[in-house]
Amino acid sequence: MTHAIFVLGLQRSGTTLAANLLAAHPDIAAVTAERHHGVHESVFFSHFARIHGDWSDTEAQERIVRDFLRSDYFRLTGLDEDLVRDCARQSASAGAFFGAVMDALAGSRGARAWVEKSPHHTLLADTIAARLPRAVFLCVTRDTEGLLRSRLWSYGRHPPPYPRRALPVARAAASNVFHRRHMAALTDRIGPDRVFHVTFRDLRDDPDHALAPLLNRLGLARPDGLRPEFAPNSSFASDSERDRALSSADRKLARLVETAAEALPQGLLAALQRRLAARRPTRYPAWVWPPDDAAPEEDHVP
Repeated sequence: MTHAIFVLGLQRSGTTLAANLLAAHPDIAAVTAERHHGVHESVFFSHFARIHGDWSDTEAQERIVRDFLRSDYFRLTGLDEDLVRDCARQSASAGAFFGAVMDALAGSRGARAWVEKSPHHTLLADTIAARLPRAVFLCVTRDTEGLLRSRLWSYGRHPPPYPRRALPVARAAASNVFHRRHMAALTDRIGPDRVFHVTFRDLRDDPDHALAPLLNRLGLARPDGLRPEFAPNSSFASDSERDRALSSADRKLARLVETAAEALPQGLLAALQRRLAARRPTRYPAWVWPPDDAAPEEDHVP
């Protein structure tokens, strides 16, 4: 049986580092590219499987497969289109289709497992677990200040001054609490043999030890000195830049919001998250498509 690994966590929490470390394992296949800083995000369950409707609808299924075949993710697999269409015909669900395609990827590379990393999948872990009973999950968390530094300054961004800066700071702190709780609860809902937890700090400082429980569970060898093939997707060029990134106001506001969020019931935070998500149409991110291609006309929920 081919093992399926999903890396979960907030954007800028260390999911890329975790996935790249696993992709460096000789028995684990992944879809990677330098332009994606290593392991590419499929966003299959959060976007492809949701935008066009239920897999049982033949027309919806055709649109899902059509878009997937146009995606950069598919192109980077190096698989044949006919093989992917065969996977679709033999699959009873969108999840089974994705699993079959990834199994084919692992088989083409002589691997015993594959890894997928999409932060958008974090809140869909229960659905993925039900669709792919063999899947295991690696949940990555990061301290709020580290997450906040990375989110405010990632990809060359320069955060706005206060008072406009208060909103992204507060959102990051509250979201970190919500997602951390959500992933902690997955252990009980999905099972301790399928859910593993690591911190960004442990992945950075001692990746071999941090990933050992997951690799042991899957019966995969533990290579000494596991290191990612791709350069870190860091927001900073040096430690001094990282240290200067947050102001005292940023830190105080983040601690205040984090404390307040921790005092709220998880159900209330979940309701707030759903309300915010409902305001945003499910639309493919631009980076889903190859650099030389354009998004399909029908790329979002009406």
